[in-house]
Amino acid sequence: MIARTPFEVDDRFLLQVYRLTTVLALIAMPILWAVYGLPASLSFAIGSLLSLSAILSLEFIIRRMVKPGGSAGTKRWLGFIALGKYTIIFVGFYLLTKANWLNVYTLAAGIGLVQVVIILKAIVMMIGVLTKK
Repeated sequence: MIARTPFEVDDRFLLQVYRLTTVLALIAMPILWAVYGLPASLSFAIGSLLSLSAILSLEFIIRRMVKPGGSAGTKRWLGFIALGKYTIIFVGFYLLTKANWLNVYTLAAGIGLVQVVIILKAIVMMIGVLTKK
């Protein structure tokens, strides 16, 4: 078995982030629906999906295209893919902001969900290291 450092990030970490984000979104959506109504719940779901899809697509691109000693063609493809991805995100955000039913605050909360999960996982990792000492 290979020794791991306490703060090592691997496939399992990313899988846990994806799962925890999905679970938290599925828990928060009915609560938001009950408290603030359907537009808030849908806005949160859309924000969560946008954020999760951005992280998933980034991982997918990196795993498929980035290799040690990669060529300049790979860098061009990465730039082209990133430009296309962010163009789609920009157009999506523009259309969402033009929608009358959109709740901007819950959309922002949904977009920040993946980042909050990563921060919480990092805090748990740090607490785990500190309690072992």
